[in-house]
Parts: sequence; structure tokens; C-alpha cells
Amino acid sequence: MGFRLSRKADEDIIRLYVEGAGQFGEAQAERYYADLRRTLSVLAAYPFAAREHTELRPPVRIHPFRSHIIVYVVDGEDILILRVRHALEDWQRDPR
Repeated sequence: MGFRLSRKADEDIIRLYVEGAGQFGEAQAERYYADLRRTLSVLAAYPFAAREHTELRPPVRIHPFRSHIIVYVVDGEDILILRVRHALEDWQRDPR
């Protein structure tokens, strides 16, 4: 399996990088981005590692990544990353 990013997830990751570089420096932003990409690859290899949250609409899988969460669904042979959101956001109200 591989992974694909939704438009919103792509925007989330760009924002994380820009904000991280501004707050913590470009080297830290690069490390965070590289670790995030590795985590996405692991999720693609083990797509059912995260529990499906059927209480949310639509049902999604949630995987924690440091201070963020990765919101995704299994989509055929791939996983579709819907969002990468800060864990303190009200992501349960609108997971997409």
C-alpha cells in the first residue's frame, strides 16, 4: 500500500512546515517533516494499525504523531490522508 494526501492534508503539512520553521528553525522543521513522512509510510504499510472511529462522521482512522494527529481512511490499495491536525484542535467536530 501507498499513501495519498488530500488537498487539505497537503495544505496542513505545508502550514506545519512553515510555522515550525518560523518557531523552531528550518532544521527542526525538516526533521519534523521527515519523521512525519516516515510515519505516513508506516501507516501505509500497516493501514489497520489505527482503530477506526465509527462514532465520527464520516468514520476515520486516527493516529497520533507527536503533538498532531493524522486523520486517514483506507481507500482501495492505498490510504488517503485527510488531515494532519494539532491534537488540541476540535478535530472531532470536523475530521475532514
